[in-house]
Amino acid sequence: MTMKTAAQLVEEHALALRESLKGSTCLLTLLCLILYSCAHTEGVDTNRKEDMSNYKKDVTLWYEAFSKNDPAILDRILHETWVDIPSPPGTPTGPEGVKPLLARLTTTFPDLNLTIKDVLQDGNKVIVRAEMAGTQKEAFMGFPAKNMKMTIQVVDIHEFKDGKIIRTWHTEDWMTGLRQLGVFEK
Repeated sequence: MTMKTAAQLVEEHALALRESLKGSTCLLTLLCLILYSCAHTEGVDTNRKEDMSNYKKDVTLWYEAFSKNDPAILDRILHETWVDIPSPPGTPTGPEGVKPLLARLTTTFPDLNLTIKDVLQDGNKVIVRAEMAGTQKEAFMGFPAKNMKMTIQVVDIHEFKDGKIIRTWHTEDWMTGLRQLGVFEK
C-alpha cells in the first residue's frame, strides 16, 4: 500500500465533490441569487410605495377641487412652480395659475363634475382618464349659453416633485363638448 500525499488526497476529494455537484450547479446558482437578492432588499426604500399610493390619492384631489369648486385643495396639492401644459400665454405658475380656470368653469357650468375612470402610475407620474360633465349656464369660449349639457373625455398626466404636483399635461375633447352644447347648430 502506498501512502498518498496530502495534495493527492485534496485533489481526490475535490474531484469527488465536483462530480457530486455537477447536477446541482443550477440549484446552487439559484440559491446564491436568492440569498443575494434577499440580503440586498434591506436597503430598498419602502417609502417609494407610500409615495406611489399618496400620488394617486393627491391626484384624485385635483378632480375633487373642480367638482367641489374648492380652490384651497389646489393650494395643498400643487407645487409653487406648477405649470399647465398647454397653457395660455401669461398664465402664472403655481396654484394661482389654475384658480381662474376653476372659477371660470364652475361659473359657466355650476353643476360641473369630474369623474375619474382610470388611474395609472409610472414612477412620479400619474395618468388619469376622466369624464367632465356640466350644464352651460353662461357664455363659454365666446358662445352663448343654451342651457345644454356636455360630457367629454379628459386625459391628464400629473408629474410629482417633493410630494406635490409640479406639472400637468392635459387633453380634453372640446370638439365633442362644443357639439353637445349646440355651438354648431344653425
